[in-house]
Amino acid sequence: MPAKHLNIPNDLSSVNMTKGTDTLEITVTATCTWCYSDPNGVFPPPPGFLAAGTYNVTTPHTTYGPYTPQNDGVVEFGVSIPPVPCSTTGITATGHTITVTGGNMPHSKK
Repeated sequence: MPAKHLNIPNDLSSVNMTKGTDTLEITVTATCTWCYSDPNGVFPPPPGFLAAGTYNVTTPHTTYGPYTPQNDGVVEFGVSIPPVPCSTTGITATGHTITVTGGNMPHSKK
């Protein structure tokens, strides 16, 4: 199955994924600061998820991942243009979420 994709900071649509089946790639299309909240451990280490921080645009654009969700849950994410700080507070209303359900992963949380 092809990877699902986010282009940051320009494509902040919500993503629905199936645990252990779908993968996510994140491409940086402009310099930005990325942050996220993963209280359900959807992307536990290792390998984890794209680390929060500032990412500089490159030519060609840099793509990170693929990231495979290991557990059901919702990851809220945000992106800002420096020097504005990135925050995940209140972003659920804007639809910046990665929602993961279903699938069978050995040793995963249900």
